[in-house]
Amino acid sequence: MPRLDNIRVGAWRDLQAVVAELERSIDEALRADWDISIEWFDVLTALQRLGGTARPLDIAGSLRTPASSISRRLDRLEEEGWVARRRHTDPDRRAVDIELTRSGRRLWREMNVSYRRAVQAHFATHLGDDDIASLRRMLDTLDAADTLPPDTATD
Repeated sequence: MPRLDNIRVGAWRDLQAVVAELERSIDEALRADWDISIEWFDVLTALQRLGGTARPLDIAGSLRTPASSISRRLDRLEEEGWVARRRHTDPDRRAVDIELTRSGRRLWREMNVSYRRAVQAHFATHLGDDDIASLRRMLDTLDAADTLPPDTATD
């Protein structure tokens, strides 16, 4: 395993800073066009990717965030009428699914145009195909290493 040296720590800090700046830029674009944050858009996107209906735990998993961190977002999205909670009628009546409403699906489609335009302007336009392929390989490597127990992630 490579030693954690100043170069690796610096690369980690730079990665954090670049991702944070990209997210801020995309969030600003969404707020300017829609007055809606990227955090809300991310929940709508996760629901869209999950087929329009999902359990809160699945939404959180899709976003790679703790379930407790999305509950307020779901409350606000429900207040706006963009998602609805549906209680199960099965044996476990406590179970809840979150469903994109018709207006939530429409909002997501329209916001997705602004989102893609912002991603293009702040991210994609600066990277060539080889850069994207390299980035994808690095992300896949980190993702795979993070899912292994600590003593097996040696390569």
